Amino acid sequence: MPAWLFAALLGALGEARADASCTAEQVKQIRIGAQIFSVEVAASVDVRARGLSGRSALRQGTGLWFVFPAADMYGFWMHDMRFPIDLIWVSPELTVADAISLQPCIDKNCPVHYPPSRVRYVLEINAGTFAGKPGDSVAWRCAPDGRN
Repeated sequence: MPAWLFAALLGALGEARADASCTAEQVKQIRIGAQIFSVEVAASVDVRARGLSGRSALRQGTGLWFVFPAADMYGFWMHDMRFPIDLIWVSPELTVADAISLQPCIDKNCPVHYPPSRVRYVLEINAGTFAGKPGDSVAWRCAPDGRN
């Protein structure tokens, strides 16, 4: 799938809102089982289309939380990625639908990876980090930013 087509499909989906509006002094945290990740929220079309592409790394314990406007079969690819990730598909009911580890794609014809069922959220974290399994519950919250 060409990049322009992928971006156009994401653009057609419109804007989505994150589940919580955190203040400037807070970070959004995603909890899956005993694991907690401080995340950036990818709720706009532009941020979802870019994802983690072009970044050189992701700090340990952090991730990118994709929020889509409705549950669907959203495809992800590793074009322009510089590091491997774990991709966790999350259902509208906030349970893990499935997870996959992905390596960067250096080819122009990168495969697109789809969830096993309709999802509303996706979490991207460093590869080898995810310790959960399908069916695990997912929760979010706003917490004090420990970097201040």
